[in-house]
Amino acid sequence: MVEKRKLIGTDEPAFYELAQYAFNKPDSAKRQEFFKQLYTHSAGFGVFDDGRLASGLLATPFDVRLNGQTFKMSGIGYVASYPEFAGKGGIAALMQLAFEHMRAEGVTLSYLAPFSYGFYRRFGYEQTFDQTHFEIQTADLPRLKFAPSAGQVVRMTLAQAVPLIDGFFNQHPDSQVGGVQRTDWWWQYDVMKHSDWEVAVYREDTGRVAGYMIYTRQPETFVIQELMTSTVASQEQLLSFILKHQSAYATIQYESALTESLADLLPDPTIVKTTTVPYMMARIVSLADFFARYAYQVTELSAVTIAVQDDFLPENAGLWQLSIHAGQAAVTKLATGTADITVTIQNLTKAMLGYRTLESQAHFGHVQGTPQQIAQLSAAFSHTKPMLWDYF
Repeated sequence: MVEKRKLIGTDEPAFYELAQYAFNKPDSAKRQEFFKQLYTHSAGFGVFDDGRLASGLLATPFDVRLNGQTFKMSGIGYVASYPEFAGKGGIAALMQLAFEHMRAEGVTLSYLAPFSYGFYRRFGYEQTFDQTHFEIQTADLPRLKFAPSAGQVVRMTLAQAVPLIDGFFNQHPDSQVGGVQRTDWWWQYDVMKHSDWEVAVYREDTGRVAGYMIYTRQPETFVIQELMTSTVASQEQLLSFILKHQSAYATIQYESALTESLADLLPDPTIVKTTTVPYMMARIVSLADFFARYAYQVTELSAVTIAVQDDFLPENAGLWQLSIHAGQAAVTKLATGTADITVTIQNLTKAMLGYRTLESQAHFGHVQGTPQQIAQLSAAFSHTKPMLWDYF
């Protein structure tokens, strides 16, 4: 007999065993510890075959900030099946359960890290976040001198740093374009999972945190996990801190959510190898809420009727009429009418999150409508590329 249901506390050992097998991860006390932290704070769903867990996933609740607005987001992770049950529709059934749970919890958006972009497009997700990888050989580093600073860089463990950098991260502009607002439990998860992460915190002479860097030290490589600064002094002093590791490492690497190159800031831009790679996917779960509370970039928009295709969440599909007057949006779902613009939920997600404009998508044939109406609606959406600094 096949059963599909929400997981409970006593299902944790079976789900841990499934995840271990599916992702080929070695067992350890440390892994059990951080997995329990994630499991406890997530909603899990499973398919059981004659009482044995065959497939499962976790839906983890987060808040994300997007241009001044806060939305509930469900992060999908640990999607797994035993090989003998793969390809039998278990994951599709679990995604349905997860979306039912999201709707009940008032979730507006969902993110996930795909093993296959094509597979998750079936469920309405689209590639929305990139990472930029920077790599430089320390032998090529320029000799830079910076003015003395009244502040100082202090090294500490991640656990020690969290109380200092928590508010700084959550308020930083780079975490306001689709980024997760980190809570205490999520920071603690990172502490448990990444025991090798170290932190350099730049504090001004008043004690105020103005920047920090999370990094790891590998045998030949200095790896920057995260770098957040707010002043010229914090940038210069943390860069000086990095340069002081030049003699100990052959390479410096930085995997960043930044969407722009940094090479032009160096005396010789050719010394930096810069690669942009696809990162995580997103989808709009509640289009009604997203339309209603989105931070539109215009104060006036004549009524436009948008035909949205969403094969997996039919409540999002159909004709939506959107207008903006004096900065206030009015949204109505129509029973009948003629569409001015036709778009899939995947491509609408990309446009509203700022990843690719409607005009660009129309150029490639992914959005239909007159150029004028597409341009007017596109102007209402943010064109700042989203950044996601977390992984789940």
